[in-house]
Amino acid sequence: MSIRILLGASDVGTVAGLRTQLGELTDVELVDVERTSADVLGAINSTPGLDVVLIDQEIGGLPALDLVREITLRHPQLGLVLIVANASAEFISQAMVAGARAVVPRDPTLAELQSRIEAAAEWARSMKRHFEPGQNPAFPDRGGQLVAIAGAKGGTGTTTLAIHLASAAVTVGQTVCLVDMDLQKGDIPSFLDVTHRRSIADLIDAADELDGSILAEALYVHPDGLHVLLAPAESERADEITAKAARRILAALRSRYDVVVVDCGAFVTDGSAMAVELADRVLVTATPDLPALRAVKRHAAMWDRLGLRKPDDISVVLVRHDRKSEIQPDFARKVLGLPMLKTVVPAVFRSLEEAANTGSPKAVDNAAFRKAIGQLAVETGIVPEGLGSSVPGRRGGRGKNDRDKGAALTEFAGIFPMILFLLLMCWQVALLGLTSMFVGHAANEAARAVAVLGYDTPEARAEVRRRAEKRIPGGWEPDKHLHISVTEGYARVSLDAPAVLPNVHVPFKMQAQARIVDEGTP
Repeated sequence: MSIRILLGASDVGTVAGLRTQLGELTDVELVDVERTSADVLGAINSTPGLDVVLIDQEIGGLPALDLVREITLRHPQLGLVLIVANASAEFISQAMVAGARAVVPRDPTLAELQSRIEAAAEWARSMKRHFEPGQNPAFPDRGGQLVAIAGAKGGTGTTTLAIHLASAAVTVGQTVCLVDMDLQKGDIPSFLDVTHRRSIADLIDAADELDGSILAEALYVHPDGLHVLLAPAESERADEITAKAARRILAALRSRYDVVVVDCGAFVTDGSAMAVELADRVLVTATPDLPALRAVKRHAAMWDRLGLRKPDDISVVLVRHDRKSEIQPDFARKVLGLPMLKTVVPAVFRSLEEAANTGSPKAVDNAAFRKAIGQLAVETGIVPEGLGSSVPGRRGGRGKNDRDKGAALTEFAGIFPMILFLLLMCWQVALLGLTSMFVGHAANEAARAVAVLGYDTPEARAEVRRRAEKRIPGGWEPDKHLHISVTEGYARVSLDAPAVLPNVHVPFKMQAQARIVDEGTP
């Protein structure tokens, strides 16, 4: 969610300089520029969704401090930043008393301007939550939610779940940062095919004065839109991440992203412990077996002893679930005695194998797994309720199954004419066989009729033909395509074979003959 800013300044040079600097900041939107104090007040009333108002000390109309007091009285939820030429201690004190949240020089550095604006925006959005408690925005305010995911023991799919839940949030348009707080054995680079020289260890020295530019240098931006803060490549540097540094880093990330997902791994360090303590929601992954369930209970008890998290304030996620498993969700819930999410993650080893080997989460094409991730994202609050149907996490593209179905459809369309042709040929051969059988029956009937009736008179020939035609189905149209001749003591019959198409006959005849046996001869 971008920070919406209104600028009040009458000096053209000041406006031009601030426009340029604001244009270089990410997630900052300059809504409008007003030249006088009256225009600023009018714009605030007519522009919804403002977060920060930048006011130049030399703005026309009301004196700047009087304008700040007026805005504070009318709109106490706005963050006010005052731009001054010479910021004396006395003036800064007066500005703070009037209601300004920050003071910046007329020619601030980019980092200085960004930090002041973000601090004022964070304060403004916190105030909005108090002034507008009934508000239910589609996404959380800038002080985004922090979700920590830990494993009951190694190999329970913590990293996989963290990556896919973070990707689900990105899919619905949220700004998301994925933090690898498994400081000794972090696998996120492998799962995302990431190579990045920066890590969380590079933020330790600057933890007390983090700003957007310092964070941006340490973060890796994945092509899918996910921002990633990696664990140090050297495992021995894990001890450098103190609880104090982790607290400041997570707080800075939380102020800049809608969702921060922290992969805590299965081992407790100062960094992961701080993530568990600060998180809005803590998920613990467990497989459906007794060792994993017991490990969950040990984790919960340890966090309770350390004062990090109460056992009833965690949520267990059952992963690798299968209907054939001995331990089903209801039984696991009874064994744990802890809150457990309704959604379970199915066991889809083969589908996850390709994604892990290629470093591409999009390669997971299992519909059941994607559905479970979408439901988990909604159940944990990472994705708002109404947007769960847009999850499964692959924006603007089709899954492997969809591509395979498309390829299969194309191949079938190509071979369908050949299949149809072969079927027609088979049916034509069957028609020829039937025609041969019918013409044999007709020849035998014609021979018997000639033996009894003769073939000398028109009446006898007509009766012979009538009897022969009775042995042939009407679909063969014997009245048109049957031919009879009697020569040398044989009744010879020919019949045009029908084609597959209606009312069409093939251009050759099926013939048969039968010997005429004189009925009067002993």
